[in-house]
Amino acid sequence: MKKERIINIIQKRLGLEDSEFQAIKNNPRFQRLFDNAVEASRYRLFAEGIESKGCHSGHTPGQKIIIDSTGNLLTRESPERVCDFLLPNLLLVVNAFFENLMNGRDPNEVIFNRTGCFDVGPACGGWGHVVMEMTAVKTSG
Repeated sequence: MKKERIINIIQKRLGLEDSEFQAIKNNPRFQRLFDNAVEASRYRLFAEGIESKGCHSGHTPGQKIIIDSTGNLLTRESPERVCDFLLPNLLLVVNAFFENLMNGRDPNEVIFNRTGCFDVGPACGGWGHVVMEMTAVKTSG
């Protein structure tokens, strides 16, 4: 797919007029994103439960929360309940993977690819705690 087509798709998805989108289109930082968007779109991010104790939302080891390469939670492919106290910390890891994808790097080069929920568990005055590990998997499409 040609770069100009990617740019048009992004502009349409954002719903911006030509005059509004011009600053994005002309920004040198976004040129890398446009160059790498097609390859990046072939990835899905999987946040897999590594540890879970006392999780009110029911997250368990082995359970996967699935996010597309542009940061969208894929609700039909993820658990019915996803804890809002887990998402802010998970977002930090998603952003690191996203940066690698949009810069044309291997997304799995993220060193600190684990995070957990805000709840510190009963030993520290909370209810429970969940640890998730993020990996990027290239899809066949």
